Amino acid sequence: MVSFRSNLSPVEIKTFLKTVADYTDDVLILYCYKNSTPCPKCGQLQLCRSGAISLYSSSLDKVTHTIIACLHCGYKNISVELICERL
Repeated sequence: MVSFRSNLSPVEIKTFLKTVADYTDDVLILYCYKNSTPCPKCGQLQLCRSGAISLYSSSLDKVTHTIIACLHCGYKNISVELICERL
């Protein structure tokens, strides 16, 4: 079982998971932290950063994706981390 780490309340976790529901078919989210960075779309200070592992990765111990999501307006962005995979 993979532990999920966060500094969000249960209601914020539910909102976060609804916001990034499109991505959960391909990645496993390990952690999510709300920080004081303003959202690029609405300017609210409810921006969350999370680390995820691609389910298509050859090893499940390296974070392969970073997901940024706003709990207020629903803005979301996913980016790929630069990692070295085994061949």
